[in-house]
Formats: sequence, structure tokens, C-alpha cells
Amino acid sequence: MIKKKLRVNTNQKSYDILIGNNLINNAGNFLQNHIKNQRVFVITNKTINKLYYTSLEKSLTKKNIKTYKIIIGDGENHKNIKTINSICSTLLNYKINRDDTLIAFGGGVIGDIVGFTASITLRGVNFIQIPTTLLAQVDSSVGGKTGINTKVGKNLIGTFFQPNLVLADVSLLRSLSHREFLAGYAEVIKYGLIMDKSFFNWLVKNERRISKQEVAYIIEIVFRSCKNKAKIVNKDENEKNIRALLNFGHTFGHAIESLNNYKKSVIHGEAVSIGILMAIELSLLEGKIKKVVEEKVKAHFHQMKLKSSIPDKLKSKMSVPKFINAMQSDKKVKDNTLNLILLNEVGNAIIVNNFSTSNLRKVIKKHIE
Repeated sequence: MIKKKLRVNTNQKSYDILIGNNLINNAGNFLQNHIKNQRVFVITNKTINKLYYTSLEKSLTKKNIKTYKIIIGDGENHKNIKTINSICSTLLNYKINRDDTLIAFGGGVIGDIVGFTASITLRGVNFIQIPTTLLAQVDSSVGGKTGINTKVGKNLIGTFFQPNLVLADVSLLRSLSHREFLAGYAEVIKYGLIMDKSFFNWLVKNERRISKQEVAYIIEIVFRSCKNKAKIVNKDENEKNIRALLNFGHTFGHAIESLNNYKKSVIHGEAVSIGILMAIELSLLEGKIKKVVEEKVKAHFHQMKLKSSIPDKLKSKMSVPKFINAMQSDKKVKDNTLNLILLNEVGNAIIVNNFSTSNLRKVIKKHIE
């Protein structure tokens, strides 16, 4: 049953985000008006295939939608040009045409890969997002950012390509490990910190219910997160200015992932969680927030048991120069100047490029030693 509905309006296209519980069994009803020729290619991984593919296929078959399945590897280390080449070759062998539709059925990695593939196959085919992780439902499935990783950095090759529909079924989150749930929750907190103080306060107030993953509260989390993201995407689709605020904590987080070679010992949401704390600490050192703000944020992180430190094994491979060099490979670097997202207060983030290098080094040093 659809509980919430949002409209995303961009220059490229407008589309709906449908949010509810147990939607997958009726996916055909929701998708049929967004599919042109009754043929779809579902791209997923082994885990989601085993858990949910049959339910999706049955629902689509009821609407006479023919499905073809492509299974790819799971994890950031598969988010590369080799995977894209493999998918494209399979699609072309099936004689894909521009009236066909790709379905991204998985987490953020699947969504990024499928979106990128859709944008370059036949110079653009339709695609639909069915995100299966909290991180993907509240963040990566919305807004049209697609991309792959390279040895130089994260998401440096990609496109802006909007989906035709996002179907966010919170029942799919039941199979997530608590670790994966918390990784997604880091992105949820981000919205409260950068632009929605009342949302952050609501999260703090409902810590216990959120930790228990009560359905009504998870639906509300997904809805309010997507609503906040849609506000920014509607104004700045291609990240020319304010959309960069959504990268709060990510420049630090991407550096951690890059230095870890995208291994699963630190997954994306965990790296973002640590990165948010680093951005908070730098905001304090730069005199932009008061100590009480840092303490309130860290108390919520502690209460929710979010990742707050880099694993010791990874720390031993790091140095301040290496960390800064990894940050310099980030997309937010312009004219050789690193732009960071810092807080003025809860609910108010800003883009900063004139911060103290000494303070930046202090924050990095604290986290890697």
C-alpha cells in the first residue's frame, strides 16, 4: 500500500517517488504505466535475487511484462567499468531497444551502475529504481546521480540521468543487517543537519522507535529524507551550486573509502558517518558552531551506535598527506581548491573553501592516529 508520494521535477524529466510497505508484490501495478513495450531488464545481485526477485517477477508477469535478469557482483569493488562493459554486452546481445526499460533492483551500488548503464546504452534508455537498502531509499535512488569508481577516486566517471520512477518499499529493509541499516541512517541524519533542524530533532526524539525499525517511523524517515533531497535537486539538478550541500561528510568519507580500496571493512554509509563527524569537528575548530552542537550530534551518533572511528588496520595505512591527497581527488575540487561542506548550526550548512589547513590536518590526525 502506498503511504507517501513525492514528485521530483527536473529539467530532464519529472517522476514520482512511491513509498510504502509490502509494495513489491504489486510492483506490476505501479510500474506498468512507466514501461513502454512490456519488456524490462532487471539488474540485481545474488542476495536480492535470492530474496526478492521471484516476487518482483510474478508481479510483473501478471501485467504481461516480460522480464530478463542480469546478476552482477555486490559491493563498491564491482562499481567499475568492467561491470558496465559486461552489462552493456549482455543488453546488446538481447538486442535491447530504446523502448525497453532497465530496473535497478538493489542498493546504492546497483542503482549507480544501472543508472549509468541506462544513460549510455543506445544514448539513453528508461530506467526505474527499486532500492532495497535504507541508504538507497533515502539518498542514492533519488536525484539522477550515476557513476562508477576508479583507482583515482569515487564516482569520478558518471552522468546525471533521472529515473522514470522510484519505488521505495520499506518491507525490503527487513533483510538488512543492522550494520547496513545504520550505514543508511547516516545519510538520514545528513538531511537534518544540513537543512532541516526539525527533522533532526524528530530523529533524536524517536531514537528508540527508529532503532527498533518500526514501520511507520521508517516510512516517515524515507519520506522526509526524499522530500529534503527533492527540494535541492529541483533547484540544482546538475550540482552547480547548492546540491553540493548533499555531500556533507562525503569528501572525508570518500577519502576513507578510496584509501581502503573500497573494501567491505568500511562500507559507504560507515565512511559517510565518520566523515560527518569529521566535518562537525572542523566546523567547531573553524568557529562556525558551538561546542553544544557538536556534543548534541555526537550524543545522537552514540545513542544510535553509528560508526564513528576508522578501523585500526586501516589507520596503519594512512597518513595526513595521503588523506588530504585522497580528498583532493574529490569532485568538489574546483580550480585546485578543495570545497568542504561545514555547519553554521543544525539545519544550516554552507560551502567553504577558505578553511584553515592546520585545522583540517588536526581533524584528520585525530581520526587516523
